[in-house]
Amino acid sequence: MTKFVWHSLLKWEIKLNIIIWVANCLIFILLTLLDHNISLLTTYFSKASFLETGIAFLVGGILVFSSSALTSKAREYISKSEEHWSIDTLKIGEKRANKYLLLAIILFIESIIISILGY
Repeated sequence: MTKFVWHSLLKWEIKLNIIIWVANCLIFILLTLLDHNISLLTTYFSKASFLETGIAFLVGGILVFSSSALTSKAREYISKSEEHWSIDTLKIGEKRANKYLLLAIILFIESIIISILGY
């Protein structure tokens, strides 16, 4: 991977991580306004980031699976199309999935850190 690819991947990861944390903060603020029991909300961030880790892993796995030979042959059989599977299709799917898998690893590390800190 070239330096440009790493740079664009890092920018994408940071942007998506910021979006996830802004959404978490907005949901936390909304929940505190609706329910004033803060003791129940103290573990919100660790649970939310762990859930987001699972979602990111699932999205990455679905992207890889959707570019596999099995799903390509199933689409070809069901839709009667002439689109044939190639190794390049798999490589493109794996490149797209790598972003989400890396994001899931980062979110998992964040959820561990948050759990250790007690939030």
